[in-house]
Amino acid sequence: MQFMTRRVISGRYADSATRLRAVRKYFGMNQKDFAANADIQYKSYNQWESGDFRVSIPGAIKLRERYGISMDFIYIGNIDALPTKMANELMSILRDNASNKSNDNGDV
Repeated sequence: MQFMTRRVISGRYADSATRLRAVRKYFGMNQKDFAANADIQYKSYNQWESGDFRVSIPGAIKLRERYGISMDFIYIGNIDALPTKMANELMSILRDNASNKSNDNGDV
């Protein structure tokens, strides 16, 4: 059995990175597929989810268009700007992540 390496998001933009990771988990995708489906380069997406780099405006727009997540949620965490079902499930994912104090390495 293979175990996923766990790592804590710790970059300057850790809050938005945590939200991106929660959205990706909500859709049940790994980083490469999630980025590719939004027409975003994997390297860029990986840097955003690491928390070391801020999501670019064009990247946020692509995520909005593909996955329906608001830019308010990406940048400032306004969960009320999301569809209700998604918001409820993301609150649960984010709560679980906070209680575990750890995150995965990008795999589902």
